[in-house]
Amino acid sequence: MDSSKLAFKLFLENPSALASGEIVPVFHNLIQQKAVPDHLLIDVADYEHVPNGPGSLLVSHEANIHLDDGQGRRGLLYIRKQPIAGDLPERIRQVLRYTLEVAHKLEQHPSLAGRVKFKTDELAFRINDRLHGPNSTTTYEAIKPALEAVLAEAYPIADLTLEYRPASPLDLFEVKVKSSTNPGAAAMLECLGFFPAVA
Repeated sequence: MDSSKLAFKLFLENPSALASGEIVPVFHNLIQQKAVPDHLLIDVADYEHVPNGPGSLLVSHEANIHLDDGQGRRGLLYIRKQPIAGDLPERIRQVLRYTLEVAHKLEQHPSLAGRVKFKTDELAFRINDRLHGPNSTTTYEAIKPALEAVLAEAYPIADLTLEYRPASPLDLFEVKVKSSTNPGAAAMLECLGFFPAVA
């Protein structure tokens, strides 16, 4: 599967812990601090008024980073836009890494006072590329070994379940992942070999 337009979403443990728009100044602070490695952070947009929408958006050259309400569930969504070097497992690994790094930054951000915590016993993997990653069983069979290999690295002692349900070709390809453990973003980064930076 020849695409880097991959995405992961982590869900908030307590979605009501954040007021509408509260993450916007935090995203601005991340820009000021150049806080996301290997990313040129550019701007912030607020779409909190859109029901089940894109929420608050941190725009970078490399990716769009949302605190979104898609499918009625608030969470951190990292959508890669630019190519990543390496084979498919390495591209998946890097996108998961950046998702976890932003999650860890938000969990540790002083202005949020520890109110933000992301669940890691479930996540969603998506392909934001209908040309190279159509929503089909063929795509699932093509990416499954690579996705399983990366997840096994991130969750070394967990039982994992991958769920793909064929849907409309107009919908993005998505795999739902459930884990028997909830290790946290920092622990998963360490398992992947990326030690979380101090916020």
